Amino acid sequence: MTDNNNSFELSTSSLLTTLWGYRKILIIVGAVAILASTIAAFTIKPKFKSTAIIFPPVANQASKDLFTQMKQEGLTVFGETEEAEQFLQIITSRSLKDSVIAKLNLMAYYGITPEESSAKNKTYSRYDQSVRVMPTQYQSIIIEVLDYNPEMAARIANTVVDMSDTKMRSVKAQIAVKAKESLEKQLGNGLKEMQALEDSLRMVMLNGVVDLKEQAEQYYKDYTKALLANDKRSIAILEKQIKPLQLYGSKYKRYCDEIKQMAEQLTKLRRSLKIIEVEAEQSIPSQFVIDRAVAADKKAYPKRLIIILLSLLSSEFFAVFAIIVTESLRRIIKN
Repeated sequence: MTDNNNSFELSTSSLLTTLWGYRKILIIVGAVAILASTIAAFTIKPKFKSTAIIFPPVANQASKDLFTQMKQEGLTVFGETEEAEQFLQIITSRSLKDSVIAKLNLMAYYGITPEESSAKNKTYSRYDQSVRVMPTQYQSIIIEVLDYNPEMAARIANTVVDMSDTKMRSVKAQIAVKAKESLEKQLGNGLKEMQALEDSLRMVMLNGVVDLKEQAEQYYKDYTKALLANDKRSIAILEKQIKPLQLYGSKYKRYCDEIKQMAEQLTKLRRSLKIIEVEAEQSIPSQFVIDRAVAADKKAYPKRLIIILLSLLSSEFFAVFAIIVTESLRRIIKN
């Protein structure tokens, strides 16, 4: 163990001695690296960063809230992972990129002419380099845009926010319109069925059954009194009045129960139709915009000091490596 430590100390001492002998070269390399990286850092055109933050809502929550009495389910219900992933898919889709590129005329802004070969791919490449979309641990979505023009960076970020909202509402509307047609058809059939039940109930009522429960109770009392009084005339009249209840009582009860059930179903269908109409119109935003992008007053790139330090360290590292290799070869050749 002692021999290994001595060998290590001698090697370290030898290395430091060797590097000290090349100190002028290392100083020159460092100075050249600082000078070159400084010139390069100041020749790089600065970029400005604008950031927008949005939260997706719970799916279809906004339209439901317009017709719900549950205040805790209000319009401030943020979406979870599933909704955030859906929104990310929309924001990163090619159709949304096309919409943003067309609205801001980014192809011309990037200096790309339609006549160029692979003009679209070049535009997409520049767009992807500038626009960065990231989910956060809080289920929100951050849209960062880097551009040479701070005003343009903010415009691109806000356009992505607006276009993603429009795109999401358009996608939902496609489904909502079809669902609306289906619900309207179901509601129409339900209304026809309700009308048929009401007509059947009306026929039963025309035959003397107006209120089954009240009539049965009253006839029972009157019939009991007539029997006790042995009033044959009243008994005959009451038996004639009770006969419709015997013939149509069960139908009356069945029609009333079916009408009640159908009324509940129609109420649910009407509520669903109201919700789906709002979804189809898509007049409610599909996202919560926490922060809209603003033009930055300070550059985000390049970080000149970091560039200079990294250049200095990397150049000195390679210089030391080259010195070690040179000295090792020299000793091998000498031996």
